[in-house]
Amino acid sequence: MQFLSYYDMCNLPEPEWLVEGLIQKRSTAVLFGKSNAFKSFLAIDIGLSVDTGQDWHGNEVSHGGVLFVATEGANGVGRLRIPGWYDHHRIEEENRRAFLYPKEIRLDVPDDVTALITRMKEDFFALVVIDIFGGSMAGSEIEDKTARAWVHGIQRILRETGASILTVAHTGWQDDTRARMHTHFWGSFDTRLKVEGDKEGMTATLTVERHKDADSTGSWGFRMVQSHGTLVAEMDADVKAKASAIKKKTGLSAGNRAALNALDDALAAHGIRKVGQDWPPCNVVSIDEWRKHAYLHSVEDDADTKRQAFYRARKELRDGGHIQVYDNHAWRCA
Repeated sequence: MQFLSYYDMCNLPEPEWLVEGLIQKRSTAVLFGKSNAFKSFLAIDIGLSVDTGQDWHGNEVSHGGVLFVATEGANGVGRLRIPGWYDHHRIEEENRRAFLYPKEIRLDVPDDVTALITRMKEDFFALVVIDIFGGSMAGSEIEDKTARAWVHGIQRILRETGASILTVAHTGWQDDTRARMHTHFWGSFDTRLKVEGDKEGMTATLTVERHKDADSTGSWGFRMVQSHGTLVAEMDADVKAKASAIKKKTGLSAGNRAALNALDDALAAHGIRKVGQDWPPCNVVSIDEWRKHAYLHSVEDDADTKRQAFYRARKELRDGGHIQVYDNHAWRCA
């Protein structure tokens, strides 16, 4: 067990960029957005820029091997999207070095993580792209136990291979300000990248929501163009991110935001539909189930303090119009 002295900690190395302004080396990033927002096409664009070493739309890239883990739609990814990107950018055959793992993977299972690390050490990989998040675990994406095992597995990959991890994820059912996952997953990423897409207009924006260890700024607009049987992202300065994507002001305290996220988790795990004029046209969940999820995420140790914090958050969220409660059940307001 090695401790760092004050001198050692002050001389820790500065973070290095894998893709300047976007993803750091030996870090984790999540690229999240709604369905049909062109997330997968942007993830391929980022990954293959690293693979070829060419600038990502003017941002300097550190060249290295890339592994795409396609947990769904692997045939289209391997047969059309990756070759189409190479063709569009006129990459010579000998410089097309990306790898594809065409199935689900269980990063919350230690033996599977060990197998992945062993295979990765046969080549040099600078980046692993996981698309999509829900297919990368044996357990449920809303369970605390699964989240802790998955995060531990990801940290092992970073530590033992030196690669970065880019995970593609959908936004929440009720909250498009965060990815659809347990809060322990959400809090573990070094970088969060939000994608907003316009399917009709064939445009997308990518915005840095947060870097843990760098300035959290940066937004890029893209036009999705048909090329070689797929869609390829081309930067377009006229495509602007929504102001809400650049800076989301919720007016919520950290405790109320945590309670709201816990409600999302409870709705995902235990949500049901109720029939009747007093019930909404969406899933609801019992207050008891919501409270259990809130306690899992609470930083308080004392049971009474947890209970008081939950009921305080419940009242403030209801008074603020964020939730509604009826007959000992709760749901998110539109």
